[in-house]
Amino acid sequence: MASNSDMVSVAEQEFSCPICLDLFEEPKCLPNCAHNVCGRCLEGMDKLENNSIECPVCRVESMIPKDGIAAFPKNHLLVRLIEHTPGLKEKQTIEEVMKNCKQQLEEAKSAIKSMEVRFACATREVEQTKQRVKTLAEYVVTMVREQERKMLDEIDQKWDQSQPEKKFEEKKAGNNAVCDNASSCIQTVEDILHNGELSDLKDLKDALVEEMGCFSSSLKKSIAEVNREFAEPFGVSLTDTGSVEGFIENNCLLGKLTINTALASSHQEISSVSNGPSVDSKTNIDYSRCGSLIQTIDSSSCGIAQFTPLSVAVSRNTGHFVALDEEMKRVHIFNEDGEALHTFRIMYGDLWDIAVSIEDEIIVVNRESNRLLHYDMNGNFRRKFVTNPKENVKFTSLSVDCSSGCLIVTSHPSYSESEDDTLPRVLVYSPVGVFTMSFGEGRLSSPEKAVFLNDKYFVVDSSRQSVVVFNKDGEFHKEFGRGQLECPCSIAADYNTGSLIVCNRGNCTLHIYSQNGELLHHFRTENPPVQVALSKSYDNLLICCQVEDNKKNIQMITYV
Repeated sequence: MASNSDMVSVAEQEFSCPICLDLFEEPKCLPNCAHNVCGRCLEGMDKLENNSIECPVCRVESMIPKDGIAAFPKNHLLVRLIEHTPGLKEKQTIEEVMKNCKQQLEEAKSAIKSMEVRFACATREVEQTKQRVKTLAEYVVTMVREQERKMLDEIDQKWDQSQPEKKFEEKKAGNNAVCDNASSCIQTVEDILHNGELSDLKDLKDALVEEMGCFSSSLKKSIAEVNREFAEPFGVSLTDTGSVEGFIENNCLLGKLTINTALASSHQEISSVSNGPSVDSKTNIDYSRCGSLIQTIDSSSCGIAQFTPLSVAVSRNTGHFVALDEEMKRVHIFNEDGEALHTFRIMYGDLWDIAVSIEDEIIVVNRESNRLLHYDMNGNFRRKFVTNPKENVKFTSLSVDCSSGCLIVTSHPSYSESEDDTLPRVLVYSPVGVFTMSFGEGRLSSPEKAVFLNDKYFVVDSSRQSVVVFNKDGEFHKEFGRGQLECPCSIAADYNTGSLIVCNRGNCTLHIYSQNGELLHHFRTENPPVQVALSKSYDNLLICCQVEDNKKNIQMITYV
C-alpha cells in the first residue's frame, strides 16, 4: 500500500498546472483531451486568429467557446481533491517558508560574494593606479632626457655647420693686425712729435699725415666690418614652452588623484554602490575606429536555421554572449569570436528579453506570467522568480547591474488593447529576485530598457524620444536626447569609461552619450538596431539588427 508521502507526491504531480508548474487555482478542463490547465495560463495561450487552443500536454486542439476561456468547464473534482488531500497545503506552506529562507540565504551569500568582488576590484584599482603613476613618472623622465639630448645635438650640429668660431678668429686676427699697425704708426708719430725738431716736422708733415690718414681709413673700415659680424642672431631659440612652463608651475604633477576614502558601511544597500567612472571624469576617448563592421552573425554564418535574434547579452566572466530567438523560443550561446556553442529551447511563455547574471546564469523575461526564468550556460533550468509588485505591470526588458548584480526590469504597455492599463515602470529586484522598488510614475511613457550606472538609472523612452535619468532612490533627475533621438529602443552602459550607448531605431543610428547627456559620438548602421550590448573587454559592440523580410541578425562592430 502506498504511503501518505507517496500519495502527496503523486497528488502534487497531478494537481500542478503543466505550464506554470504551480498548484491549480482554477483548473479548466480541455474538452477534446480532458487535460487540465490553469485558467490564467489558458488566457495567455489564447490564439484568437484560429479560435482554438492547443493543449500544452498532448498538442490536441480544442475550440474556444463563444464566451472565451472562462467558459471552459471548471474541474470541481480536482479543486476538492486539492483542498482535501492530507498534508498538501501544509507542505505547500512549509515549502513557501523554506523558499523564502533559501532566498534570504542566497541573497546573503550573493551579498558576501559581491563584497568580495568589490574589495578585489578596489585592491586591483589601487595597484593599477600606483603602477600607472610609476609608469608615467618613468616615461616623463625618459622623454625629458631624450628631448634634452635631441635638442642639444641639433643646436650643436647647426652651430658646427655654420663654423662661427673659425670665422670669428679670422675676422678678429685681421682686424687686430690693422689695429696693431695703426698703433705702431701712432707710436712713431708720437715719438717724432716728442723728440724731433720743429724744422724736421716741416719736411715730414705730408708723409705722416698721409700715412695716418690711410690707417684712419683702414680702422674705419675695420670698425664697420666688426660691427656687422654676428649682429644678426644665430637663429636658435626655445619657443612654445607654455605647456612645459605650466607643468613646472604645477610642481610637475603627473595628474590629479581622486580618492574616495569613505568605504561603504555594512548596512549600505548593494544597489547604491558606485559602478563606473565618475560623471566628472575627464578621460578623452578616441572614437575614430568606432562603427567598423567586424562580422555579421546570421543563419548562414552560424549554421542555425531560422536564426532571428531579438536580444543579446554578454557574460562578464567568460565573454560568451547569448541571443534570444523569441519567434523560435530558443536561446543560442556563442563564444567571444561569434562561434555557435549551444542552443536550448524554452517550451512556453511570451519571451521578450535576455540577460546574464554576475553568476553566469542566463535570465529570460517571460512577459506572459511576469517571471524571470534562470538557466545555466548548458540550458538546464535553475529557478524562476515570481515576486511581483502590487501594481499592474508587464515585464518587458531586463538588465543586470554589473556591480551589485541587481536586476532592473521595465514595464512597457503593450500595443494590444487588452493591456492598455499596464503601467510604465522600472522595477528593481535583488540578485535573488526580491522586489526592492518601482519608479517612473508620471515621468515614463514607453520605457524600453533601463541600466544602472554611478548611482543613477538611465531609461530610454521611445514615446518621449529621450533618455530619462533617475537617482538611486527612483527620483527624477534629468532628461536628455530630445531632438537627437527619434525612436530609442535600447541602452547599454559602458562600465569602463562611464559612457552610454543608445540604439536609435528611427534613423538607424547609435548614439554615445556621457552620463551628463553630452553627445560624444554617433554613427549610422545599415539596418535598424533594436538591441545593443558591449563585449567583455568593452572594445566591441554587439547589435541585434532588423533586416528585410522580418529577418534579424547580430552585427559585431568596433567601439573603442
